[in-house]
Amino acid sequence: MSILDEVRAKIERRKVATLLVAKHVGKIMEGDAKQKASWEDRTGHTRQGIQGGADVRQVGQKDRMVVVYLAHTMRSGGYLETGTGLYGPKKRVIKPKNKKALRFPVGGGQYVIARSVKGMKPRPIIKPTVQRHIGTLRKAVRDVWRDT
Repeated sequence: MSILDEVRAKIERRKVATLLVAKHVGKIMEGDAKQKASWEDRTGHTRQGIQGGADVRQVGQKDRMVVVYLAHTMRSGGYLETGTGLYGPKKRVIKPKNKKALRFPVGGGQYVIARSVKGMKPRPIIKPTVQRHIGTLRKAVRDVWRDT
């Protein structure tokens, strides 16, 4: 086996190790986000819908890169992250489109009727979790590629 073949094999092993490290850190972030999510669960589906991991993505013709992700799979997760109404991206009061009032359940078979609502303040979990773990990911990838 030539030196060039040894170097290529070493690089391939490190690429595989990088993907494994990225998947591991992604799952750690997923668990941390699920544990530290600040909202109160009704069904638990939004919390269960937080997914983390890593994939290999194609960049250009030949290049590939490892992408670590942490995301909501439920639509309600986006509302929790960004807020709604005055507190959300549109910065507007929530009003009915076709009726005189809004009606929504509050539990126990009870409903609230309102002409408008301010919305819900954001309760982000994805970005704070990534910010807490980015240092761990960087160190782990550096350790994989460090020559010893």
